[in-house]
Amino acid sequence: MEDMETQERLDALLADCDLCLRRIGISPREYLPSVRLTHNHSRIGSCKKLRGGRKPLFQISCSVDACKTDAQVRDVLFHELIHTLPGCFDHGRRFREVAARVNAAYGTDVRATRRELVRKVSEVPRSQMEPLVGTELLVRGKRYRFVGMNERPKRFCNLADERGRLYVCAPAYVLAHMKATPERTPR
Repeated sequence: MEDMETQERLDALLADCDLCLRRIGISPREYLPSVRLTHNHSRIGSCKKLRGGRKPLFQISCSVDACKTDAQVRDVLFHELIHTLPGCFDHGRRFREVAARVNAAYGTDVRATRRELVRKVSEVPRSQMEPLVGTELLVRGKRYRFVGMNERPKRFCNLADERGRLYVCAPAYVLAHMKATPERTPR
């Protein structure tokens, strides 16, 4: 019952955010009218393009765990609706200009990214991760292989899926999933 109420509340907030944008001359492109609810702690919202071409269709997601207040949800929904605009799918100059316009009109806090972490992730030394290169792990039913560390400032891990696509994640995330995967096997 609580999920149904949350869904209805977020869908109403999405419609309200759309209306607010249109009032100040910003017209989001077509999106699904229902917010996809997630329980993600590290990504509080997303805008996924479901259909490309001349008439793209977007799906907007919001984390019910990370957004505690309606004001936070509205900031996230405004942010994701801005992504539907031409030239705003990334967090470039155009995105920031539109976000500033929304903030000025409604006193919101729409930003390109959030700097505060929802959950602290502990640092893991490279020496602890290097012996695990080649190890397989299972994450939500999908198989990944730990292929090594990249050279970003915080040294994140690279995971490859079965098709060879690379994903980046924190070392602590890899360690947590390796402990939970009984059939750890180096390749």
